[in-house]
Amino acid sequence: MSIPLLIQVYDEMRRLAIAGSAVAAGDFRLKKLIEPLTRAGEKAPVFAKVGQAVQAVVDSSEKTASTALLELAALVNAILYTQGETGIPGDLKPLETTDLGGQATQASARVLKPLLEALTTTGSGRIELIRDAHERGTFKDLRLVKAALNAVDDPYPEIGEFIADKVLPLYGKAILPELRAKVDVKGRAGQLHRLGLLHRLDPEGSRDLIQSALAEGSKEMKVAAIECLGTTDDDLAYLLEQTKAKAKDVRAAALRALTASASSRADVIATLKKVISGPDLELIISKVKQSLLPEIQNYVLEQAESQFTDLLKLKDKKLQGSSITRMQQLVSCLDERKDIQAETFLLKCFENAKAIAAIKSEPAGADLNELVAHVLSQGTPRMQRELVASHKTLTDSCLLSAIFAARATMTPEDFYAAFSSSLKGISDKRTKKNSAEHDRGMAVAEAISARSGYVTYRQWMRFSRYERRREESHLKALDPRWLDAAIEARAADLVFDLARPGHAATNQFLSEHLATQKKPHEAEEVLQTMVRVAHPDAADLLIDALKKQAKSTSSYYYSYWYGRMIADLPRSEAPKFEALLPTLPDKMVDQLMESVLALKNKPE
Repeated sequence: MSIPLLIQVYDEMRRLAIAGSAVAAGDFRLKKLIEPLTRAGEKAPVFAKVGQAVQAVVDSSEKTASTALLELAALVNAILYTQGETGIPGDLKPLETTDLGGQATQASARVLKPLLEALTTTGSGRIELIRDAHERGTFKDLRLVKAALNAVDDPYPEIGEFIADKVLPLYGKAILPELRAKVDVKGRAGQLHRLGLLHRLDPEGSRDLIQSALAEGSKEMKVAAIECLGTTDDDLAYLLEQTKAKAKDVRAAALRALTASASSRADVIATLKKVISGPDLELIISKVKQSLLPEIQNYVLEQAESQFTDLLKLKDKKLQGSSITRMQQLVSCLDERKDIQAETFLLKCFENAKAIAAIKSEPAGADLNELVAHVLSQGTPRMQRELVASHKTLTDSCLLSAIFAARATMTPEDFYAAFSSSLKGISDKRTKKNSAEHDRGMAVAEAISARSGYVTYRQWMRFSRYERRREESHLKALDPRWLDAAIEARAADLVFDLARPGHAATNQFLSEHLATQKKPHEAEEVLQTMVRVAHPDAADLLIDALKKQAKSTSSYYYSYWYGRMIADLPRSEAPKFEALLPTLPDKMVDQLMESVLALKNKPE
């Protein structure tokens, strides 16, 4: 007998049973099996009976589908039961389990399958899927734990780093046994993440591994282990010794760990002061900025005051360049400080912006001014007010910082009144003649896009690290008139971010803009906006895009994003997508099926 053919029937039957008998009628996958079953029935009559049962399911209606599917299931199961075996030889052993604690969620196959492929395969586009799943809380599904644990070894470093930093900590101490079992102190790459996670989740319990890595680990593991050392006398003594190492990465790790220890021991403070006053300050800026030790905070400010005084006196460009670099490091150490001393110093730097801008070294005074404006924009209310008051005289990143500060401090109405006219300066092409107006308009658009209520992946990627931080800050709501201003300025990205349902001008703009898009990722963003705002043609246009994508080699990647849109459409659009599925490649059907079913079963 052709058991594989029966197994194929069984798989399709099981799929339909899970999806619901309502979708069984006319199923194109089941229909494909009728002909081979009929041919097999010429030699074995039982196959002819199976073929007839399959035909009955295909020809059924919504009322008769459940009975037909049940009869097919009974027949196929009976045949396979007589031909197959249950169980395997060997002794029964309990499965290894670990209690993850917390509340788990269960993702649908539509979400789970592409995410598992992203975690276990290679290729482009995977980091986007993983980030999106993390934002949606999908990693709370227990079926993803093993795949996430293995993904720290991903050949694409950014994925391993993201999994270790954002995903695995969600599981807490439950993953410690798995991490310990796979740690290799002589390893690299993913092993560094495992060691760091073990220390992060269980500092005391991982102490033996830290010591082992220091004693016999690879160079990379030794550096990672140094940053895991704590505040014991032995640890501090070892860290103080390593701050004198010739290898820069070892020295940097020791200095970061020493700064993070927050020890007020005299020898530790003396060492840190020596580093702050020297060239190694760049190695510990992030840790110095977080330090709450008064001795360190005061010393940084003293150094900054002295360096600023010296900078204004210098005339030699080489000396000016090194002095600017030093000032940038010290100002970065003052970032996010709210005390009156730091506030006074930073405002003094801003007041001298003109003199600093005159320095044409490399780096130049303009670079320092941009950093100062950046720090002021998220500083105290007084810092923000002073920056906003000067916005008309600012350009480039300084202007962007001022506009962000304005949005954070002004009322929505006042912010619109002050900056809406700037959008008119946006044009398709930046020229020498329109550069000032264009740059001001783009800066306003950036500030409006931040936390506009709908952040797309494109928007997240567009922001630099500096701008993302502002996007995450608590910005005030926007005046609704910004959408009309964006449409008038033909600022497409801004329209995507601000679009809302029932806005006729937005619907017209989106239709016109989609017609000009040639690349899939550009069309995807327009379609995503159309679906979100319930554009009347969203379903038909999404179907057209899927048909085009079916002919592309990158159909897998974009099918995931298109699939997410389907379930957000009105339920009345479901028949259109059911008719579309048989015309698409099987791989696309696998990705889209869950979305189509979700749309079909969507409540009115």
